[in-house]
Amino acid sequence: MKRRSFLTSALQATLATAVTGATAQTTESGHATAERHAALPEALIGSQAMEGYFNEERMLHALGVQHLLEPTDTLSIAYNFPSWHPSPWMEARFGKGWTEFDTLRNARSLFPGHSMPHYPLWGYYDESDPEWAAKEIDLAASHGLDAWMIDWYWHEGTQFYQEQLERGYLQASNRNKLKFAVMWANHDWKNVYPARSPSEAATILPQVHTLPDFDRVTEYCAQHYFSQPSYLRIDGAPVFSIFDCGKLVEQLQFDNVPRALNRMRERAHKLGFPSLHLQVANGYDSHAAQLKQLGFDSATQYGTFGWTYGAKPPGSRIPYGVGATEAIPSWAKAREIVSIPFHPCVSVGWDDSPRFEEFASVAINRTPDQFERLLRAARHTVAQVQHQKLIYIAAWNEWTEDHLLLPDTYWGYSYLEALRRGLQDGSASKTAVQGPINPQVRATEDSGGAMRIGIDKSAQLRRVGERSIAVVQHHLKTAVIVVRHSQIGQSVAVEVRCKNPEDLAARRERKAPDRSE
Repeated sequence: MKRRSFLTSALQATLATAVTGATAQTTESGHATAERHAALPEALIGSQAMEGYFNEERMLHALGVQHLLEPTDTLSIAYNFPSWHPSPWMEARFGKGWTEFDTLRNARSLFPGHSMPHYPLWGYYDESDPEWAAKEIDLAASHGLDAWMIDWYWHEGTQFYQEQLERGYLQASNRNKLKFAVMWANHDWKNVYPARSPSEAATILPQVHTLPDFDRVTEYCAQHYFSQPSYLRIDGAPVFSIFDCGKLVEQLQFDNVPRALNRMRERAHKLGFPSLHLQVANGYDSHAAQLKQLGFDSATQYGTFGWTYGAKPPGSRIPYGVGATEAIPSWAKAREIVSIPFHPCVSVGWDDSPRFEEFASVAINRTPDQFERLLRAARHTVAQVQHQKLIYIAAWNEWTEDHLLLPDTYWGYSYLEALRRGLQDGSASKTAVQGPINPQVRATEDSGGAMRIGIDKSAQLRRVGERSIAVVQHHLKTAVIVVRHSQIGQSVAVEVRCKNPEDLAARRERKAPDRSE
């Protein structure tokens, strides 16, 4: 999903010349340039990394609370970017069998400790195959997702990527396990395979809005989607999301946007749908207080970590926790400003270096536990709202932007497990860690109920740069230990999640002996 570029002209001037033509580009951006960016990012390890880590204390501080509310009536919806199958319109431009997996295959790591690219653990796939779609539906539903919000591409009747939905999901035998809705991704389509920047990528299919086209969009969606039993509804109305509000205002002018949206509602009514729930997902900063006037029913923010698209300087390497900490007040601000219900969006990460190489702004040090905390924070945020409690997640499968829940070769199923824990009543604080426990890292419980941690010097910890990570558990208590290799056998900081809510996030300093206790 390519977001609108908000880069200033000053920033644009620092970038190289534009990419032109409608052919997928090679990944040759110059080894000399790559070498200039090969240094270890300052925030990857050490004090900046720890300051940028989204721990329990920082989460609670950002929310301004001591304990979290845990509503049980939320709906969790993951964005689904369907570019992982051959689509005729794309094949006509980039070659037979082309998918964006080709861009992922050509990606490379940019600096020491850079975890990208991540590859599908299940292997490359065709999501328009109904049998494959059924596998993804089972996976999503079994880990707590209620629905997919599927990116939908329509340019005055020209379509691409709809095959995932129409040939895959809608033909899957188990489709009723997972609801769906569509988001009209109404932006220009650009050649970012790869490109220097969003603003300099060549446009290969512009988006043009006209009032009659809203009739055609409504008719197509009513015929193909709205009548499906598994289509997502709010108060009985099919949910139709529009990505870029700014594009509507730019091309139709402000006063014509409500006319366009009212035409959709009127046409839907004639086709047998008494109402539509029209949602906006992005590009509304300049009109946030006027969204109701424009005709929208609710708002969210697709991918709050879309840093390459203007929020951060090109080439930034910023800890995930910085974005998580910024997201929480941004949700609160949006709820205050927008004139309609606002639904938070939780980002898994951000790294679109497969598309923009060294010019991409990267969320470094993303981990499942930080994502889980942000998800719990979103649950708390919607706990007391009077409208439908929706939580969006970016994203299910954005392989070339590094926000995805599908199993990959780096994290495996860890993010799906974090998703399930974060959506459960009581969340991870009442859930034992699943998976193998390192036999050289043990926990015992003393008479006061505290955990004592022992680490052998021979422990085979998971190595991440100059650090190691171990997970230990004792009954319902778990501890995640992050240490430098040189600190094994010394004092280590331990974050403990306990069964009792008042003990959540208790941080202790333990002496780790040379032998496990």
